[in-house]
Amino acid sequence: MALNGIDISNWQAGINLSAVPADFIIIKATEGTTYVSPEADTQYQGAKSAGRLLGVYHFATGVGAVEEAKFFLSNIQGYLGETVLFLDWEGAVVTQGVVYAKAFLDYVYQQTGIRPLIYMSKSVTNSYNWSSVSSDYGLWVAQYADALPTGYQNDPWTDAKGYGSWSTPAIFQYSSTGRLSGYDGNLDLDKFYGDANAWQAYAKSDRVAPEPKPDPEPEPEPPKSTPIVQYADPDGNKAYAYTHWQAIAGKPDLSTVVLTSPNGTKYQLVVDDKGTVTTKVVK
Repeated sequence: MALNGIDISNWQAGINLSAVPADFIIIKATEGTTYVSPEADTQYQGAKSAGRLLGVYHFATGVGAVEEAKFFLSNIQGYLGETVLFLDWEGAVVTQGVVYAKAFLDYVYQQTGIRPLIYMSKSVTNSYNWSSVSSDYGLWVAQYADALPTGYQNDPWTDAKGYGSWSTPAIFQYSSTGRLSGYDGNLDLDKFYGDANAWQAYAKSDRVAPEPKPDPEPEPEPPKSTPIVQYADPDGNKAYAYTHWQAIAGKPDLSTVVLTSPNGTKYQLVVDDKGTVTTKVVK
């Protein structure tokens, strides 16, 4: 299974991405620590609206690996989780070496849980020892057979030299002079060696969300009024000896409790063998 796609930048300003056939679209977002492509969000939203699989990349310039990674992330926060991330490793920055590239990739991963892929020419894969990168990050490689216009190819040409520390690329860019319907100009053409689920797996964070904590049990509401105890004698005559329940709570011997009625009469509690509570007047 393989998917066909394109990668674009501000050079393709105004492109109608719903009119161009592509399974996925990779869009330039940032460069260095100061440049944001003025077309990035328009192109991103256009690709998303067209139902394409999404990718965004940062073009490294060598002004500081972590600084560049921070700048990249600060400008793509709204895309995280739905787009594959890429480091574009070409031009003068290549001489910064593997350590610089790995520092960028590691920082992005540490902050997001998403493992970016790295883009480079096939010659660069064989010019450095990328083993410290290839163990954790996928490869987007570029090699062109020629500069002739071409549409999507099922089996694009590549030489027999291999891909350095990678056994195979995840994505292969095989032309910068692609010609597709819906756009009157050259396009970079790419092939992804996987299906839509594999693409989305690259876009997702590997961080496990914490289990939601259950809501705490609500505290019982205090009573709106304090309970009042009323006692009666065996004949049903009410003693009208009112008291708050706290007056007898926790008392070891209720026979010692004396209650006073509103008219001043004092009553003592009496409990029989059946647990019936009555009162008697205290002289």
